[in-house]
Amino acid sequence: MLRVNTVETFATQDGPGIRVAIFLQGCMFKCLYCHNPDTIPMENEEAKRMDEEQILDLAERNRPYFANGGGITFSGGEPLLQAPALLPIVKRLKAEGYHICIDTNGFVRTPEALEVIALSDLILPDLKQINPKKHLLLVGQENTNTLATLEYLEKLQKPYWLRYVLVPGLTDDEEDLHQYGKYVQTLKSMERLEILPYHNLGKEKRKKLGWEYPLEGTPAATAQDVHRALDILRNYTDKTYSRL
Repeated sequence: MLRVNTVETFATQDGPGIRVAIFLQGCMFKCLYCHNPDTIPMENEEAKRMDEEQILDLAERNRPYFANGGGITFSGGEPLLQAPALLPIVKRLKAEGYHICIDTNGFVRTPEALEVIALSDLILPDLKQINPKKHLLLVGQENTNTLATLEYLEKLQKPYWLRYVLVPGLTDDEEDLHQYGKYVQTLKSMERLEILPYHNLGKEKRKKLGWEYPLEGTPAATAQDVHRALDILRNYTDKTYSRL
């Protein structure tokens, strides 16, 4: 049984094609810029429970829209926190021919989590900062596990789209971007490096939860900010991507 925060049909930002994005409850990261802070607690009274048959029924009802490479994306929160319950569902979906994406921060490395990754078609990992101290400040955890998961993806030769949120003053330092570029230059299975501009859409959600917004006063990343980062990263890879 999965703890599900929300389900989005006709999703176009969570992998290729038109998808059903299932946002699971719970995350061990406390990202300062999180735009879904209600998914962080392991329990949420508004979260619903969905079993394998309900997930399969949801997938089947939306199958006609998956013709152009779409499918099912499990996001969060951190979906691999629920890997023991998620694994049999992914196995069943794969047996039924669905394309599966996992949107993950790469922190959970249990046997079940690694098997979910191995079974899935495309992984959407975040490496939020290459600098370990800044990563700890940004999310409350070091980046060691995320780097190990990226190494695992490389070992599997598993396709993945790496994402990087550009936050003014936190992840836009020129030296950090060069170090990030040098790292991604070594990655062979990465199909895309997507730069996502920071926005403050999580601010109101945090207020509703009674939480302070830690980036009060931090401006949204502009198109100019994003293109500056892209210019740096293109010295190291031709797989950069942005929707701007």
